[in-house]
Amino acid sequence: MKQDLTLWDSSDEPAENKGLIYTWNGHTEKGSTRSLLQYVESHDAQLRRKYLAFIHDLGEAQVRGKRVVEHLEIGDGFSLWWMSLQAEKNIWKTPNIDTIIRLFALEEIVLHQQPKKFILVSANQSLHEVLSSLSHDLGIEYEWERLPGSSSQKWSLKRIYYALPHPAQALIGLARHVWHRWPLKKAEKLAWFEGSSSLFFCSYFVQMDSKLAGDGHYFSRYWGDLCGLMKRLEYSGNWLQHYLPYDAVPNPKVALGWVGRFNKRRVDQGFHTFLDSFLSWRTVLRVLRHWVSLLRISLSLSDIKHSFCPNGSKLYLWPLMEEDWRSSVIGSVAIENLLWIELFDNALRNIPHQRKGFYLCENIAWERALIRAWRKHGHGQLVAVVHGSIRFWDMRYFNDLRTIRSLSPFSIPQPDLTVLNGRAAVEAYSKAGYSKDFFVEGEALRNSYLHDLRNNLSSRKDNEGPIKVLILGDAILLGTTKMLKLLEETVPQISDQITFTMKPHPACLVKSSDFPSLSLKITMEPLEKIMGDYDIAYSTDLTSAAVDAYLVGLPVVAVLGETKLNFSPLRGRPDVPFVSTPKELSEALQVLSENLTRKPVDNDFFFLDPELPRWQKLLQVNSS
Repeated sequence: MKQDLTLWDSSDEPAENKGLIYTWNGHTEKGSTRSLLQYVESHDAQLRRKYLAFIHDLGEAQVRGKRVVEHLEIGDGFSLWWMSLQAEKNIWKTPNIDTIIRLFALEEIVLHQQPKKFILVSANQSLHEVLSSLSHDLGIEYEWERLPGSSSQKWSLKRIYYALPHPAQALIGLARHVWHRWPLKKAEKLAWFEGSSSLFFCSYFVQMDSKLAGDGHYFSRYWGDLCGLMKRLEYSGNWLQHYLPYDAVPNPKVALGWVGRFNKRRVDQGFHTFLDSFLSWRTVLRVLRHWVSLLRISLSLSDIKHSFCPNGSKLYLWPLMEEDWRSSVIGSVAIENLLWIELFDNALRNIPHQRKGFYLCENIAWERALIRAWRKHGHGQLVAVVHGSIRFWDMRYFNDLRTIRSLSPFSIPQPDLTVLNGRAAVEAYSKAGYSKDFFVEGEALRNSYLHDLRNNLSSRKDNEGPIKVLILGDAILLGTTKMLKLLEETVPQISDQITFTMKPHPACLVKSSDFPSLSLKITMEPLEKIMGDYDIAYSTDLTSAAVDAYLVGLPVVAVLGETKLNFSPLRGRPDVPFVSTPKELSEALQVLSENLTRKPVDNDFFFLDPELPRWQKLLQVNSS
């Protein structure tokens, strides 16, 4: 006999009379209650393939006789589609990616269960629109038990901005960018190195050593010891920098001061300038002209909403993706992307021919603009450098293989090579179907300090006394708070004597007084200096510092987010427990406490050879 199927999107405990229940959030399963997130994790590869195929098909969809990628062509064989939020697939910009993957999973469950009735318990209007349409198309009775929405928030400038029409948001966004970045025009622009011994780099102007920068020495944690290697090999660096304000460089004035000091020693430190130094009123006018053309193009794409139904699926995803689409075509994302295109075009038109270039790779929109301009102006080999861990659910790093292999007009702009920084990244790309010709190995420059640390942390300095747990904070307050509250609930269940020290993320500081039962100590010391003093690391699933702790042999336990997929770089590691309840955390701490022998992981998660032999080969300008 068919039973009802309920999707429970509420923080309350599921009701008992709702048939088979799948919770939208959370990982706990008991009785007739199942976790949708658990289902997603159990069917991960096929669900990721479905999402990537959907994005590929969306770009290829025919609207009024032309493919979407053709509609968004802006010259030089380049389509603005590849800079859209849909093609970028950045879950930090587009949280609904997580929602869509769960909906793919839910459709599979509904098709398998064939319920008599589908019930949604939720306050989410968009979710209701998608699921009512799905139920109707599948001939299933549908009911929405609408929960009250969250209390209205106070009005703010940010809320007012997002309430404006997308064209208004676009113009405001352009004005803000020009206003804040115009001072960077003062940076020197034409002192580029020329010849076969020069190398081009595009980087972020963050993660630098401020003390060294003040003395005129350029050291970026993104690039580690690479600048020293270049100096030994007698290569000169041309550095095009993305300025992003952060605590050490809060405004353009400070950034200009640092770059001025670097350039006084350009033979040793390389030549540095900013992408925004190529701003001009002419550039702004060109951006506005292209944007007005996009407004016209958007009219011919008015029927695009019918393409937001994935092939082979009854899901209609337009209600979830409409805002991102409009932002990408006529809104703030569109005008920002047009500005990237113009700025990179200006920069790479004026630089001497570069036989080889490298850029930090996260597969986001500005990188497509860089690739386009690099090709347009006839420069040489272009190499993407993946500087972090590749997470399974980070869609930016993956594409449908039809996208990668396409030879049709307006295909995706790609680098000549992608540098992968360890065995974990190589395996991730290989399992996703990428050809070995697509990537090459390179040492993990950002993590090079781990080489010495792994060899020097054989055991805790003080083996006596209580077990010492190092808590690694998240950049997101919600995740950090959840992690600490779970620990508070767990402490009464722990029999062993344990002390807790918190290393918060610089962007998310916490007060020990907010969690009195933990008797938290707070430390801001660098991770490499303190890991030897602790027995266990405790983190959220987003904390990349957990990888460093794991690799030097510190046992790690991670908290699963209740409302999202598992984004941990350590996902799938059998020796890393992921927990979501006090009972699971208590058991994990107990197991890890019984064997505190530190043994560094020796599996080339990152390539850490301090001599950088892979990079020595990569830097050879005459390589192809």
